[in-house]
Amino acid sequence: MNEIHTVPEPAATGALPFGPDSITWQYIGQWRLVTVLARALVLETAHPVVGAGVTQFSTYRGHPWRRAKQTMLSLQRIVYLDTRGREKEAARLTRLHSRINGVDASGCPFDALDPEAVAWVHLTLFEAVVTMCRAGGDPLSPEDESRLYDEMRTCGALLGLGDDDLPATVADFWVYFEKMTSQRLTLTQGLVDLLAALAGDIPPPSRLAFLPAPVWRVLSGTAADAYMRMTAALLPEELRERFGMHAGTTGTALATVVCRGARLLDRITPQRLRFMPVAAAAIEAERRLSSSLRRAAATPAAGRPEIFERILDQSGDGYVSWSDLAATARVIAARLEVDEATESALYDAFHAWWLDLQAGADVDGDGRVDRHEYERAAHGKALRTAMDAVAAALDSDGDGYVDQAEYTRLLGDRVGGDEVLGGFRQLDSDGDGRLTVEEFAIGLGGFFAGRSDSSAGMHLLGRT
Repeated sequence: MNEIHTVPEPAATGALPFGPDSITWQYIGQWRLVTVLARALVLETAHPVVGAGVTQFSTYRGHPWRRAKQTMLSLQRIVYLDTRGREKEAARLTRLHSRINGVDASGCPFDALDPEAVAWVHLTLFEAVVTMCRAGGDPLSPEDESRLYDEMRTCGALLGLGDDDLPATVADFWVYFEKMTSQRLTLTQGLVDLLAALAGDIPPPSRLAFLPAPVWRVLSGTAADAYMRMTAALLPEELRERFGMHAGTTGTALATVVCRGARLLDRITPQRLRFMPVAAAAIEAERRLSSSLRRAAATPAAGRPEIFERILDQSGDGYVSWSDLAATARVIAARLEVDEATESALYDAFHAWWLDLQAGADVDGDGRVDRHEYERAAHGKALRTAMDAVAAALDSDGDGYVDQAEYTRLLGDRVGGDEVLGGFRQLDSDGDGRLTVEEFAIGLGGFFAGRSDSSAGMHLLGRT
């Protein structure tokens, strides 16, 4: 059982139901989820397989803040990234957990890819959101609870879970949850270690590393005791007693105050503070994209951003020449840090585009093209070839898709995450959550031909 084995990437599932209208989009990623995070961790780690894996492989005792950050980042990627990005994150998690297997202290074999354990960990997230809303005083309606569960089931397919691994309906889930908590969960060594960490036996985060050890012990001990009592109060009473956790009247009152206070805070804080970074960027991207589409529908293509002046005319002399298009190829090659062969392919494609422009637009033969000449000859196979070269260079893993990570590299650090996501979704012409290299090439080509607005074009090729 100790060998390292390889697990294939999960199969593509099609567009997931996550988006501005989904229940998952609204609740996963909110900071109020922190109020029930420890509760979810307790439920997960009480599963024998998860507890054994945590005991033998986890480093959360030494690096709890890093582990928490990675967990929340992974959660945001699964919910808020494009479909291909979600698939890649799921594949990464599968590869990671394929190396977590062995024999526990009682001699029983365990494997982190055990479908029962994967399903349990996945569904504790659903249960955590339901509990969060109930404790916050805004319980989900039966219809919304059912929608949320259906969305989580669909997401489960991304993690390799089949219909037989997950309860079919939300009503079936609650029967399953009661059975798991009463018959399957136990006080594992992993849970014992987790409870010790939650009780304050953790190092300070990097930003508080300057605090003297005695000061940190006092601060962390006080906060941890309150958080532990609140967590205990949110657990089923039978589990709380079995795990030796104590809430008391203080914990019950604290859970009510904190959960309802978090709900209020969630309502009044700005979006950028209410949501975690990836989530906030995705939500803002949707807003920007809707606004952009409205503007595009109301503005003739010829009147859209000054493509010629701001983008193509890199030298600013009022004309496009080979030096301008060469500068464009140079910006792309440098941004993507491509190898020599890819760089040569980019330059060759852009030079072919220039020769096509020159032949069709440079009527006076002066080796340059003005705006009116360009507009008459912007369309052509050479333009598409150049855009195909950009898309191929961008698809660093050669899977036929441009994912958000690759797209972000292209636009660079100066572009905000919401603008990156807005541009990405704009180029995803069929709206399936995956941006193919062909969609990217066509979208960027339409921008250069003056047929459409494009965040990619505007941010990528502004004068540098």
